[in-house]
Amino acid sequence: MMGTAFWSHTIWFILLGITTIIELIVIFLKVKQRKPIFALYLTVSGMTFFFEMIILSVLKAYTYFPKIILNSPPDDSIVGNLFSQFSVSATALLLATLKLRYYWYIVFAVLYGLIEELFKALGIYKQNWYQTWMTVVFLMFFFWVTKQAYRICFTRLKGFLSYLYIFLGLLTLHQNTIVWVLRLSGIQKFSDHLLADKVHSLILLSSMYMLLLGTIIMIIYYAGIRWKWKIAVIVFLYMAHFLAMKLDLMSFKEGWFWISSSISIWSMYLYTYMLDTLYSSRKGALYRQLENER
Repeated sequence: MMGTAFWSHTIWFILLGITTIIELIVIFLKVKQRKPIFALYLTVSGMTFFFEMIILSVLKAYTYFPKIILNSPPDDSIVGNLFSQFSVSATALLLATLKLRYYWYIVFAVLYGLIEELFKALGIYKQNWYQTWMTVVFLMFFFWVTKQAYRICFTRLKGFLSYLYIFLGLLTLHQNTIVWVLRLSGIQKFSDHLLADKVHSLILLSSMYMLLLGTIIMIIYYAGIRWKWKIAVIVFLYMAHFLAMKLDLMSFKEGWFWISSSISIWSMYLYTYMLDTLYSSRKGALYRQLENER
């Protein structure tokens, strides 16, 4: 049964993942400053994640069937979404890196439309109210946005924009490697009965959690305050986790409260440090990326 599902469903998503890896290899072979480009890829993926989770989970536009998480169809669909998210993000960054002309945006957008139709025909993807032409239109706009994000990254990324880039990168990293993994493992979950729709309840609480935790960690990271004050804020975050548990907004596997809370809090700080370090590596060659690639 598992083998049948793999060859009829999973393999197609793996092939999409392989094309993503190939695109990333081409990108990193092309660029001179790989560290900020990797950070930018995480930021662009954060944009895609935000958009796709709204239309996938909130608006329920479509459903993926990769047959990887068989006991949870919603999470299985999220896995399919991740393959899509990282694929279109890699393509968008490839177009920006190679400085391809705008007609290539149309070519790749149409190509993704054809892939979408193929996935529909194979029964591994289902559209509810969504239509393939929307993908083509959205992607052409997204490719243009990514080009602007690429240009800004190596010309005038500072102030609010730099914080936005970091936050979107955190969205990719923390939501996918921490929040989602802890929920799948049953270690840390959000309440699914705050709203009438269980999925909407999870999304609302998860989004609020990301916004509050991410913002607070970024503030204490960039504020330049002493470590004793940072520790004081982090203690407050532990207290906030405990309060959320008492209010039944979050639940923890027995005996895992301190471990899970620590993973969430300190990984957010670590990811902020990592993204800041990656983007800061542009200093020294001070925005000569575009010149070096000509």
